[in-house]
Amino acid sequence: MTAIGGTAIFIAAVAMTVGGLTLPSRYSGATPPPNIGQLGMGQVIGGMALLVLGVLLVASATALFVDLPRSRPLAAAICAVTTLLAAAAFVMLGLSTRRDLVLIATMAVVFVAFGGAAFILARLRR
Repeated sequence: MTAIGGTAIFIAAVAMTVGGLTLPSRYSGATPPPNIGQLGMGQVIGGMALLVLGVLLVASATALFVDLPRSRPLAAAICAVTTLLAAAAFVMLGLSTRRDLVLIATMAVVFVAFGGAAFILARLRR
């Protein structure tokens, strides 16, 4: 589950970064706003942060599959961080004046899925 979720986050991060980089080109016919160069910076920075998170998730799942030493606590920690980030995004989206129900539901699913993965990975092996 962690590897699949990490791959999905990686793909979404690439799309988000490309969307932020190509934002100024969408104003070709209309009059662009004066801060056109800064409009996509939030998307680019957020996309890069998600890119790092996706790579960490896939790398930790790969290390877990290969059975590297101390890979289980590392994977649990990265899943827990992803869970906390999803919870923060869920709260921020819920407090927004224009709520996007698809994004709110997605963050809830990410919270439950990665929270469960962190819990399963954190328990002691028998």
